[in-house]
Amino acid sequence: MKKVKLGEVCLIERGGSPRPIEKYITKSESGINWIKIGDATDSMYITSTAQKILSEGMKKSRYVKVGDFILSNSMSFGRPYILKIEP
Repeated sequence: MKKVKLGEVCLIERGGSPRPIEKYITKSESGINWIKIGDATDSMYITSTAQKILSEGMKKSRYVKVGDFILSNSMSFGRPYILKIEP
C-alpha cells in the first residue's frame, strides 16, 4: 500500500466563526446551521445544531456539506465527525 499525505487526497481547511457572532445568530428556520463543538455527541455524526446563522454570517465562516469529515481542534481535540445534516 502506497502512503501519501492527507492533503494529497483531500482538501484540508480550518473552520471559522463570523464575528461578532451575536450579529449573525438567528432563530429563523431559514437560517443556516452553525456547527459548534457543543453540537457533537458521543456519536461520530453531527445530526443537529443548537443555533443557526444568517447567510451573511456564512460568508465569514466555513461552509461544509453532508458527508464532509470534520476533525475538531478544540474541546474534544482530534475527535473525528461526519456531517449528516444540510447546512
